[in-house]
Amino acid sequence: MTTMKNISAIFASIVFSLFLLTSCEQFQEAGEAVKITPLNAVVKVNLNIGDAPAPGTLNLTLTNYEERFEITTSIPADGSVTIGDIIPGVYTLTASAEMTYDHNIYNYSGNVVNVDIVNNNKEITINIGASKSGALIMKEIYYCGSRTPTGGSYFRDQFYEIYNNSEEVQNVKGLCIALLNPNTATANLPVWPGEDAANFVYATSMWQVPKDKDYLLNPGESIIIAQMADDHKKSNLNPNSPVNLLSAEFETLVKTTSLISDNPAINMTLAFWPSPTPQWLTTVFGGAFAIYIPKEVIDPNNYVSPIGRTDKNYKIAINEVIDAVELVGNPNQVQLKRVPAVLDAGAATVGGTYLSKSVARRIKSTLPDGRNIYYDTNNSSQDFEVMTVPEIRRNGAKAPAWNTWK
Repeated sequence: MTTMKNISAIFASIVFSLFLLTSCEQFQEAGEAVKITPLNAVVKVNLNIGDAPAPGTLNLTLTNYEERFEITTSIPADGSVTIGDIIPGVYTLTASAEMTYDHNIYNYSGNVVNVDIVNNNKEITINIGASKSGALIMKEIYYCGSRTPTGGSYFRDQFYEIYNNSEEVQNVKGLCIALLNPNTATANLPVWPGEDAANFVYATSMWQVPKDKDYLLNPGESIIIAQMADDHKKSNLNPNSPVNLLSAEFETLVKTTSLISDNPAINMTLAFWPSPTPQWLTTVFGGAFAIYIPKEVIDPNNYVSPIGRTDKNYKIAINEVIDAVELVGNPNQVQLKRVPAVLDAGAATVGGTYLSKSVARRIKSTLPDGRNIYYDTNNSSQDFEVMTVPEIRRNGAKAPAWNTWK
């Protein structure tokens, strides 16, 4: 018995000694831990703005999405700025400004993504482009879909609202809405042929407002482009859908099926879609879109393929784009830019799929007559906000007079 007690005492002593040794090692490791030293970075901008007037300063944002860390400051357009207290990591840098000159509103923007800031005083240059604010803007986009009563996925209720944000009557005759390549946010961007490839964006599919007559849009009026211009709350569709799109001006009808009918909305022209499916579904993870009015007739046989691939795409000159909006699946994907910064320096997102949410532009000002002017800085991260319930013609936007079925 005494022997057993001695053995137990020895064993307990060994365990206690090991505990003390481990604890001491842990305290020693903690004491030897390397402290993170904040870094500086030197940022300058390079203006590629053509004939546009030069801004005095630009707003500058450094974002580390992994660490959820952000720094905002300003930078002179003709100089540089040294930024301190930067946590080492991978950053997206965005510079933007807005200026009114000669009755025109100019937007200036540029960005660089996936920049490693791990050494002190790293020098970074941001190329800045300029564009005029478009009279027509994509005001609200509902893309993520909804859930059915049984928990299923429903995506036929997508819509795109285009609003006249100007003081002049606009004609949307021949207007195209294009889904840009890549269809979803990715780090593996295609490489396009030609020395001037950077002067274009590339559409995987494109729909066009008919050119049979004028479709005039007064200031403060909007058109709705519906994937399917039906009341999606119907029992045979999705009673949980947040939208009734029967009053939409246009729909992207491919063909009728047991669920898809030809509704009162005007059928858009399928301008470019090399491999059409029974319905125009844009990704519920968030696509990139551009609207423009082509100067020439669209020839679907005039396509281009990325280097090393065979998929067909249609080239759209950046200087013809009226408005562009980049959507991504979640906030961490903002750094996976597809759209050139001169068109959209940021990205908007509802943060998931089948959430029955939309993104909509924020109101910049309200005129005495009640008409709203919306932000259009060519930075969707700042211009848009998430809406818990999608709504066509939000904030009192009007339907055009030629929509007699509204």
